[in-house]
Amino acid sequence: MNLASSLSIYSNTSLNSALKTPISDASSFFSTKSFTDSQKSKESEIKIHVAVVNRLNEVIKAIGMLAKIFSR
Repeated sequence: MNLASSLSIYSNTSLNSALKTPISDASSFFSTKSFTDSQKSKESEIKIHVAVVNRLNEVIKAIGMLAKIFSR
């Protein structure tokens, strides 16, 4: 079931179709170079999003510090 649910998520197929897929086909899908490349691409996107959020967090902190300074 776990392999079928992963196949359903990562290959954009229905769970019913994934459950009907032979285990060997599902396993070979996850071992392909295109799948690993796709995962690396998604990880890169996530790292970019995290960097943007962290940068915005620093900007918000700096604005808060400026507000404290100017309110004195």
